[in-house]
Amino acid sequence: MNFIFKSILMALHLLLAVILCATMIILPRNITHLLIQFWAKRLLRILEIKITLTGEVLKFLGKDSYLIVSNHISWLDIPVIFSLKPVTFVSATDVKTWPIIGMLAKISGAIFIDRNRKSNLPEVIQAMNHHFKNEKQSICIFPEGVTSTGYQVLPFKSSLFQSAFEADKLLLPLSIKYKENNVLTNRTSFHGATSLLQSFKRVAKSNRIEVVVDIGHPIKPSQSRKDLSLKLQEAIALKIN
Repeated sequence: MNFIFKSILMALHLLLAVILCATMIILPRNITHLLIQFWAKRLLRILEIKITLTGEVLKFLGKDSYLIVSNHISWLDIPVIFSLKPVTFVSATDVKTWPIIGMLAKISGAIFIDRNRKSNLPEVIQAMNHHFKNEKQSICIFPEGVTSTGYQVLPFKSSLFQSAFEADKLLLPLSIKYKENNVLTNRTSFHGATSLLQSFKRVAKSNRIEVVVDIGHPIKPSQSRKDLSLKLQEAIALKIN
């Protein structure tokens, strides 16, 4: 598909999201998650992004819930993960303001964090613990706190790992890397001053993007938070390089 055709399909797909949002307000959470998963899969199809899933796939797709720890490259990371399995994301508060995507995030039950306000952390961890206690769904965090170029993994912040200790949950490392023509690419990277529209244009102009999602072995939270975050950071970085 060429860029113009993809743009038209994307506009229609965003309109579908508005209709779904209006409908999902009155639907049970499990139904809304299936609808959002369908929407995420369609989004990736429109953009012609192929997913390759490797590693401990059955652990990820099974019924057990984990604290999923992932590197963060693009706004695409969330629909990529959600298309594979509905999970609850801890997202930056500014995602709320994104058109349509912000609505989908709120309806999906995302937990929002203000990374510029440390006093917000206990509230976020409490929300994560409450979720683990009452829901069977995994939570996914991006401990880099910002998006990277995709060529490296940035230092992890360990604060949100506290929930794994308090809720007694295994941590599941997940590494994401984007390839174009089988070579690591920064085409999908959403960092710096890049706008959402600029990022979409860059992605839509290629039909050769593959995202490789590698699931690592579950890790028990038995070390200090800092040691644990460093261990997971190194494990994920090893899959990228």
